[in-house]
Amino acid sequence: MPEIVEIEILRKESQQLLLGKQIEEAIVNKENILNMGGGEFSRLVKGAKFVNSRRKGKILILDLSNDFSVVIHFLLTGFMKIVDQCDKNKVQVGFLLSDGSCLYIGGIMRGGFVKLLKTSKVFEDESLKKLGIDAMSLDFTLEKFNRILAENGKKKIKQILMDQSLIAGIGNAYSDEILFVAGVRPDRKAATLTGEEAERIFKAIFEVFKESEKFGGESELSFVHLNGKKGEFQNHFKVHKREGRPCPRCGTPIHLIKVNGRSTYYCPNCQK
Repeated sequence: MPEIVEIEILRKESQQLLLGKQIEEAIVNKENILNMGGGEFSRLVKGAKFVNSRRKGKILILDLSNDFSVVIHFLLTGFMKIVDQCDKNKVQVGFLLSDGSCLYIGGIMRGGFVKLLKTSKVFEDESLKKLGIDAMSLDFTLEKFNRILAENGKKKIKQILMDQSLIAGIGNAYSDEILFVAGVRPDRKAATLTGEEAERIFKAIFEVFKESEKFGGESELSFVHLNGKKGEFQNHFKVHKREGRPCPRCGTPIHLIKVNGRSTYYCPNCQK
């Protein structure tokens, strides 16, 4: 699944590559991921220009010049890229642009979406309103993180990191990597964490983000940059999807357990 780093990459690339381009035509082949009929969607976006790109957690927001915004949740397997020509039969949603290129959106499963919302009311939409603090926000401080832990003491730390209503943007892969860097077991309850352990986890969040950005994000499933290039961070995972392989620190085989139904990878020696 594209997590916060991948969506931030798309936000930055959209800022560079989409702004100022006009939508000549919209193509809709999967109407059930929209929040309105395909015809209405196409009519409302036609002629509008991309003027800004924003993000909240794993949700990308592309603001248009007509006071509407295209709001995209890629979920597990969705992707977006700019191509020279759209194959009109393959895109889920596509935008033919004024320079002859096409913004191609595909791979979005049930639960993901491409919504068209009034720009002034984007954050009133239930999908964004329910999100917790953004994990890349300047407001996400150690003090705020400690407060989240204190208010959710009975929950396991991995569960907290992945709960989008508490902290928006972190998913399964990054939570595994964060907790490995911090040296904390993913099934520890928040109430058992010391102040020093909580601080290690908080610092590890940004360490993992920075490492992922260095490798262009992770393309374990479908994420690609707007130019179609894949990220490489998945080739540098330390524990995620590495069951049975040696821990890069101590050589102990990586274990696989379930935490709240999610496959979870950790080192039983390095993570306590």
